[in-house]
Amino acid sequence: MIYLPEKFVQTIKSVHREHGQKWLDNFNDLVKYCEERWSIQFQAPYELSYNFVAPAITLDGSQVVIKLVVLGDGGFQKEIEALKQFNGNGIARLLDYETEKGIMILEKVLPGEKLSLLSNDDESTIIMSQVMKNLWTIAPVNSCIPTIFQREEAFKQIRKEHKNGIGPLSKEMLIEAEEIFSRLTSTIKDLYLLHGDFHHYNVLSAKSNTWVAIDPKGLIGEREYDVIQFLLNKLPVDKIADVIDRRIDILVDQLDLNKERVLLWGYCHSILSLFWHIEDFGVPDDTTLKVITSFKKLHNELSVRTLEF
Repeated sequence: MIYLPEKFVQTIKSVHREHGQKWLDNFNDLVKYCEERWSIQFQAPYELSYNFVAPAITLDGSQVVIKLVVLGDGGFQKEIEALKQFNGNGIARLLDYETEKGIMILEKVLPGEKLSLLSNDDESTIIMSQVMKNLWTIAPVNSCIPTIFQREEAFKQIRKEHKNGIGPLSKEMLIEAEEIFSRLTSTIKDLYLLHGDFHHYNVLSAKSNTWVAIDPKGLIGEREYDVIQFLLNKLPVDKIADVIDRRIDILVDQLDLNKERVLLWGYCHSILSLFWHIEDFGVPDDTTLKVITSFKKLHNELSVRTLEF
């Protein structure tokens, strides 16, 4: 029997409600099914957040990774589609899957150290830019992967359902963010297949001193949007704006991005991220609140410098 940490159990219950409880009740049966179906032996799981992920050993001694997902919102199918489209280029390869049960068998990346373990933030940002460059590809024509335009509609729905704001997100903030989001989507020049959840914990060290991505959510949009989740993660307690600004400057230089669009996407997405946190856990996240303020501050400063120039 595999032990599931209490924090992970509570997250599954909080996010997935009755579906999550049913999944937890059937978890050991699901593990047994995987062991018999693929002739594998589960190892101790990795640090768990929203999905169960663990290394496993196959009958011939090969190492793989098993990911078990609570089905319900279509995220599993979208991740499968994204992995197929990326086809192992700059990302851990999908080996097998079973849609009906939410099971993925993935290539195990070795040595597999997380980018989050690096202490030098500039070095981490440069590595991340290289992973992004290797992964991004022109958007497929026909795909079930969600688009930035669908996310815009979801953003509009949030404001309709919360006309007076929600928690620390005021009515004025939601209106402003919605207007900015629409302005950005209407001026996108090129659409790419994006990772959709790029951050320090989703990039691992691989062979020959390279790094690859894992756990894509899959999103079709512009490149500037895909860097935002990285900017939101592993931030210090203070001087958040300085760290974000430094990271953006490196990414802009390495990837030829538009800094103003990164800042505006950052403001919108951090508001969206805070809403998701409130929706999932019932309380706001203080760091994300500081991030929202930081993006607005940095954009105002950029606008002033542009006018002075």
